[in-house]
Amino acid sequence: MFAERRTSPRTRFNRAGLVQNDDIGTRSCTIVDLSEGGARIVSDTDLPIRFVLTMKTDAGERRKSCRTVWRLHQEFGVQFLD
Repeated sequence: MFAERRTSPRTRFNRAGLVQNDDIGTRSCTIVDLSEGGARIVSDTDLPIRFVLTMKTDAGERRKSCRTVWRLHQEFGVQFLD
């Protein structure tokens, strides 16, 4: 069993998102859950170390600069940088 290391609780999100980076262009992904400090993302392709994540929310579109911190198969954990 893994120890919980989050400083804020995560909530289910399960919505489409976009990963944008100058080296890879734009790719689609699914944002599985969110916390104040990051997200868990599912993507068919590798994610770069740093990128901008675009999310559609009920309040509109939100962009966050991100850093990939872990990967397990097609799931990625990202930390929000802003």
